[in-house]
Amino acid sequence: MSVANLYQQIVLDHHRAPRHYGALLQATHNAVGHNPLCGDHVRIELRIDEDVLRDISFSGESCAITTATASMMSERVIGLRREQIETLFVDFDASLRAGPGASASGDLGDLGELEALGELRRYPARLKCALLPWATLLAAWDKHPSITTETAESPTP
Repeated sequence: MSVANLYQQIVLDHHRAPRHYGALLQATHNAVGHNPLCGDHVRIELRIDEDVLRDISFSGESCAITTATASMMSERVIGLRREQIETLFVDFDASLRAGPGASASGDLGDLGELEALGELRRYPARLKCALLPWATLLAAWDKHPSITTETAESPTP
């Protein structure tokens, strides 16, 4: 199976059956992210206890890439501390810009299914769709009520 086919299969699977979608009971943090260029709107809710992300959910209206990224991200970040999530975000961003297997930190290594989104390097206009859930997660952690992909050149930790 080609990388392009794998990408399509994973994105469609997470878009059709998103994991951790809906409201989170007993959320301690939340934020809304918006990408005004494409209209994506995502709400991230977190339950953080002792500086560890215990649970996460997302909701909103967004494209297949944003929904799939939020779904895959949600599966990957539960049980991590803030600095581990930031490192994962840096590695994810590097894989989007340089391709699958790229790692800026080398700390967490395997991105899991998130590596399939490295295929987006062929579509730079869609990078913000994939970065929006990450930026929203970090905004929620920092107790910022909202974030947009247009407030900074690139949503980074």
